Amino acid sequence: MTTVRKYVNPPAAEVICEFRFPEDTPWDMTYPGILYNHLKDVYPKRDQRYVREVVMLLGPEGLREELLVGERSIFIAEDGGCAVQVGPRLLSVSCQKPYVHWEAFSTRITGAFDRFREVISADAVNTMNLRYVNLIEIPEPEVTLSDYFAFYPVLPPELPRVPAGFITGCEFSFHDNRDNCRVELTDAVPESLEHNAYLLNIDYFLAEERGVPLDGVADWLEIAHTHARDIFEACIKDSLRDLFTIREETPVAAR
Repeated sequence: MTTVRKYVNPPAAEVICEFRFPEDTPWDMTYPGILYNHLKDVYPKRDQRYVREVVMLLGPEGLREELLVGERSIFIAEDGGCAVQVGPRLLSVSCQKPYVHWEAFSTRITGAFDRFREVISADAVNTMNLRYVNLIEIPEPEVTLSDYFAFYPVLPPELPRVPAGFITGCEFSFHDNRDNCRVELTDAVPESLEHNAYLLNIDYFLAEERGVPLDGVADWLEIAHTHARDIFEACIKDSLRDLFTIREETPVAAR
């Protein structure tokens, strides 16, 4: 039996779900405009951005990294909190703080995903991920990480007690290596000089390309959310839960 907790002040600064479709999926520059017409009731504001990405390309000389600059269309909700990004064979749905509850966010994801599929006639998803960016600010000038986190860097006594900065991470496999989850904790810039801040990033993704059929995407999202939620709870201690203020606790059977 596990416990699902809902918080009054959840630390999620942003949550993102991204889909990438196979290279053989047809693409036309008119698709973003068509998709916008489907989504403008929910995302009325429209913008364009250029995004830099490092990709791995296989050529005669072997694998090489290449920096690509691509244009993305962005559809933004009226309040500016949630957005849809569309690029060649790419769809991203995101919401910023204050984070809407999972049921509302998953509805946004599946709604945009279904409309995108209709427009581009996709027959497969190459990869997809669900990422939580948790910004945790602790109102203390000095923090012992082990008092608040169960996941943190362990330093030998020969090193300085408080590092100037740090990053610690792990990657875990799930469902016979079909999925992976990358977990990272880093220091961050607090709003107040008297506080300390940290970023806890939890990125659950489909590691096996085309490992989930289109009609299994909704189920995969529920699995991804469950694992991301459980990992988040495993990484923190009750002292942080007190800062977030538990609004509701529900026991559920472990899957």
